[in-house]
Amino acid sequence: MNDDQLDLGASLNSERVANDARRRTLVCDLKPGSAVSGVYLLSSKETRQTKAGKPFFKLRLGDRTGTVDCTVWETAAMDSAIKVGDLVLVAARVSEYQNRPQLEASKISAAPPGSAEPRDFLPCTYRDIDELKGFLRFHVDSVRDRDYAALLEVIFGDADFYEVFTTAPAAKLYHHAYLGGLMEHTVAVADLCDFVGQQYGRVNRDLLMTAALLHDVGKTAELTFETGIDFTDAGRLLGHVIQGVTLVSEKAKGLSTFPDAKLQELLHCIVSHHGELEWGSPKRPKTIEALILHHVDNLDAKVKGFLEIVEGSRDASWTDLRNLFRRPLHMPRAAHQEEGFLPPSEDAPESYT
Repeated sequence: MNDDQLDLGASLNSERVANDARRRTLVCDLKPGSAVSGVYLLSSKETRQTKAGKPFFKLRLGDRTGTVDCTVWETAAMDSAIKVGDLVLVAARVSEYQNRPQLEASKISAAPPGSAEPRDFLPCTYRDIDELKGFLRFHVDSVRDRDYAALLEVIFGDADFYEVFTTAPAAKLYHHAYLGGLMEHTVAVADLCDFVGQQYGRVNRDLLMTAALLHDVGKTAELTFETGIDFTDAGRLLGHVIQGVTLVSEKAKGLSTFPDAKLQELLHCIVSHHGELEWGSPKRPKTIEALILHHVDNLDAKVKGFLEIVEGSRDASWTDLRNLFRRPLHMPRAAHQEEGFLPPSEDAPESYT
C-alpha cells in the first residue's frame, strides 16, 4: 500500500468518525438500555473514589437539549488531556439513576476537528427568536420620551451589540442560562414592568421601560458563551451591574443633549436592580421605578429558576433540596398535564381532578 492509499484511508476513517459524531443521540432522547456514540460538550469533570478506594471520573456532558451525568470507571479508556469546555467523542451505555438517564462510558476521547459546531451544544431558549426580537422591538418603540428613545436606538441600533444581546445567556447558572436567555429575560421584565407600572400612580413609564430594557446589558460583557457559559475576566472583576452602568453612561454621553438628571435616574435603576447590598447591589432602590424594576427582575429570575429546577424532576412530586432555593419544591400540577394533553371531548364530564 502506497502513501496516497494510506492518506486516503485515514481521510475516509476521519470522515466516518465525524459522520458518526453528527448522528449522535440528543440528550433529550437518551433511553435507558441503549448504546450511544457521539459528540457531547464536557461541562464538568471530577475525580472520585468508590467505597473500595478505586478512582473513577464523574463527568457532566450536554448538548443544546440538556445535560446528563456520565460515569467513567477505571476499566474505561479516557483521554487524560480532555478538559472542561471541550467537545468529546463518547461511546457509552445508557442506564438510569433516580428516574433520570445517565451514561456509563467505555471510551471518551477528544472530538475530531470539524465534527461539530461548539454552539450546537449550548442549550437555547425554547422561545422563537424572531418572535422575541419582535417583542423587544415593540417595547423599544413604545418609549415616547425623546431622550430615552434616542438612547435605546443608539444602544440597540448597534448591529454588533444587538447580535450579542439577542444571542447571550442571562446567567451562568440558575435562570435563563442558555442562548437567547438574556433577550427572553429582558422581554419578560419589560412585559411585567409595563403591567405593574399601570397599576400605580406617579410612575414614570418611559423611565421604567428604558430601565427594564437596559438593566442587564452589562451581561453582554460579563459572560462568554463560545463552547460553554462562563464569566469573562472583566465579568469576574467588575460584574454586569457596573459594566451596564458604564455602557449606558458612555452611550448617553455620546448624545450631547441627553439631560444629566434623566441619566442619573436611569443609572440608579440599573445600579440598584439587585435590591439589597448582600445580593450584589451597590445601591438599594430609592425611586418607585427602581423599586418596581428590582422586584420584577427578581420575580422573573426566581420563577424561571423554579421551573428549570422542576423540569428535571418531571416524574416526581417533589424535588430534592439541592437547588437554588435550598428546599424541596413541589412539581406544578400543570407540568404533569403537558404531555399528551387533549381538549375535553363533548361527552367528557364537566369537572374532573
